Amino acid sequence: RLSRRGRTIIFSIHQPRYSIFKLFDSLTLLASGKVLYHGPAKHALEYFSSIGYECEPFNNPADFFLDVINGDSTAVAASKEDHRPVDTGKVAEDNVDNSVVDVLHQKYLSSSLYQSTKEALGKVELGRGSKQRLSKQEHEITYANGFLTQLYWVSKRSLKNLIRNPQASIAQIAVTVILALVVGAIFFGVKLDRSGIQNRVGSLFFVTTNQCFSSVSAIELFIRDKKLFV
Repeated sequence: RLSRRGRTIIFSIHQPRYSIFKLFDSLTLLASGKVLYHGPAKHALEYFSSIGYECEPFNNPADFFLDVINGDSTAVAASKEDHRPVDTGKVAEDNVDNSVVDVLHQKYLSSSLYQSTKEALGKVELGRGSKQRLSKQEHEITYANGFLTQLYWVSKRSLKNLIRNPQASIAQIAVTVILALVVGAIFFGVKLDRSGIQNRVGSLFFVTTNQCFSSVSAIELFIRDKKLFV
């Protein structure tokens, strides 16, 4: 539904079922930091079949790709049998590669899919090179949106989280009310004299210190959210 509204959907997903996989338009397979396939999802099985890895009937394509990459599928075993090195005057290419990942990566680099992607990226680079030289200031990495826009969306997100998870907010409000009652009871009826001024300074110090320490606990949220983001 989101994609029909003009949104681009990017999935980082492990072993999706077929009903999910068939919704993908573009598929990228990565292993050990190397691209093994990048192109239309509907042509992925055809591509693997062309390089000697045949998907068995009724097998989930996503499971098949994982099995091939991990080297523990019947397709890999069959491919090893079919591609045994022949005793020729030169070293076979498959002997140079140390693993299935290296073999698949080399196959992809020599495929038409890689060439078309490389050409498209080359055109982008040429387009950038034709532009006038930017000033040093414009070369600096900046955010796509300004500070106020970022603040608006982050505040909106935080407000939604508070509304959707009221338990934490209620607990914080209860603790604040109890502390307010305690401080109010201790410093209730302070007189307008020298000792009263000292008492007021003490109460302000206590309240300020409490607010500072309670704010420090919010750092945990940044640490946890940063890990999730990364």
